[in-house]
Amino acid sequence: MKVCITGDSILMEPLPESYTDLNAIRDYIGQADVRINNMEMVLSRYDQFASTYCGGLWVTAEPERLDDVLRFGFNCFGFANNHTMDYSYGGVKSTMDAIKSRNVPVCGAGMSLAEATAPAMVDTKEGKVAVLCITSTCDDAARAGDAGHVIPARPGLNMLRHSETFLVNAEHMKALEEIAAVTHINGRINNSKAGGYTVSKPGIFNLGTVDFKLSDVEGKHSAPHPQDMERMRLAIEQAKKEAEYVIVCFHSHEIKGDDDEEPDYFIEEFARSCIDWGAAAVVGSGTHQIKAIEIYKEKPIFYSIANFIFQSEKPKQFPPDYHDRYGIDRSLSAQEAIYIRSNGGTRGLETQFKNYTGLMQIVEFDGEKVTKITLKPVELGFYHEDKTVKGLPHNANAEVTQLVFETLQRLSLPYGTKLTCENGLIQVLL
Repeated sequence: MKVCITGDSILMEPLPESYTDLNAIRDYIGQADVRINNMEMVLSRYDQFASTYCGGLWVTAEPERLDDVLRFGFNCFGFANNHTMDYSYGGVKSTMDAIKSRNVPVCGAGMSLAEATAPAMVDTKEGKVAVLCITSTCDDAARAGDAGHVIPARPGLNMLRHSETFLVNAEHMKALEEIAAVTHINGRINNSKAGGYTVSKPGIFNLGTVDFKLSDVEGKHSAPHPQDMERMRLAIEQAKKEAEYVIVCFHSHEIKGDDDEEPDYFIEEFARSCIDWGAAAVVGSGTHQIKAIEIYKEKPIFYSIANFIFQSEKPKQFPPDYHDRYGIDRSLSAQEAIYIRSNGGTRGLETQFKNYTGLMQIVEFDGEKVTKITLKPVELGFYHEDKTVKGLPHNANAEVTQLVFETLQRLSLPYGTKLTCENGLIQVLL
C-alpha cells in the first residue's frame, strides 16, 4: 500500500496554459494508491454569507477550481482548517456538496459533529484506507456539535480544542495580581465565578482570559481537550475495524514559542496518541512552513508538510468586514484592498519564500510495517517571472531541494529522525 499526502490547497484561478509542471506533479502523486489533499478554501459562487470571523482572510472560489485541483489525481480530501467556516454553514455545505458530487471521499466537516468526525473511506486494490481530518486552529463557533434529544445537530468542523497555561515565578505572579487589581480586568469573570457560571481552575490565576500558574520554571504548557481526545480515540479504533490503515491529518497554527517551525506541545501529545490508538501515520499542515518529522513507535508523524497550492493573494471578492478590519474604503476591489493591507505587496505571507515550499510524501506499507518514506520537495513559483504560476506546485530544483533537506534535517534532529537526499528525493531512514 502506498499513501501520498500533500499540503494545503488554496486555488483562486484556473490553471494557466503556462503552467507546465502539472503532468510531472500528477505522475509523482499517481504512484500512490491513496492520494490525499487538504482543501483550504470554501467552494461557492459567492452566494454564501460570511462569518464574523475568518481564518486570516475570507477564502472562497468557484466549484470549478475543485476540478482543477482534481487534475493532480487526488482521490480523497480533508476539509478541517481555519478557513472551513469562512462562509458559515452555507459555505460548509456548498463545499461538501461540491466534493461529494465528484464522487470523492471527504472528511473533517459536515452537518453534525458525527459527520465531521467520521472518516473518509478510500477503497483500493491493496485494501481500504480510512482518513480522519481535524483542526486545532479555528474560532470555537466553527466547531460542529451533536444533536440533543430535540435540538438538531450543529454544522461545522472537527475541532481539537486545547488549553494553554503560562508558568511564571513568584515575582511575576505578584506583578500580574497587581495589574489585575488596578485594572479590574477580572471583575466580570470573578462575578461569574461567584455565581457558578464560570468554573475556577485549581492553582490557576487568570488575567482576563489568560491562565497563569506559579512555577519555578517559567514557560508555557498546552494540552489537548480530554473530550476531543476521547472522541478521536473512539473514531480511530472504530475506523481500524473497517479499514486496513488509518491516516490522521491535522491542521494547526499553534506553536511552542516565537518560531513557526516548532509544533505546540499539545500537538505532539495528540499526534503520538493517534499512533498509540492505531493510526498508521499522522500528517500535519497549517503554518505554511515545513516542520519536523518524527518516527514514533515505527510510525511517521509529519508535523507540517506546508502548502501544495497557495494563491491566498488572488481572491475575487471579500465581504465588507475585510475592508472594515483594515480601514479600507468598501468601494475598492479585493485586489486593491489586499494591495493596501500588504503595503504594496511588501509584507505578509505572500512575500516570504519559506511559505512557498512544501512536501509530497509517499509512505509505503507492507502489512502493518512502514517500509519506505519518500519525500519530494515542491516550490510554488515564488521567484518565477510568470506571476500567473505563483502559488502552483513545481518540481523543486537542486538548490531548493537541498534547502528543504537541510531544514528538515535541522528540525527533525531533536526527534532523532535521520534523512538522506539523493536524485531530488528525500528518504527517511527507518
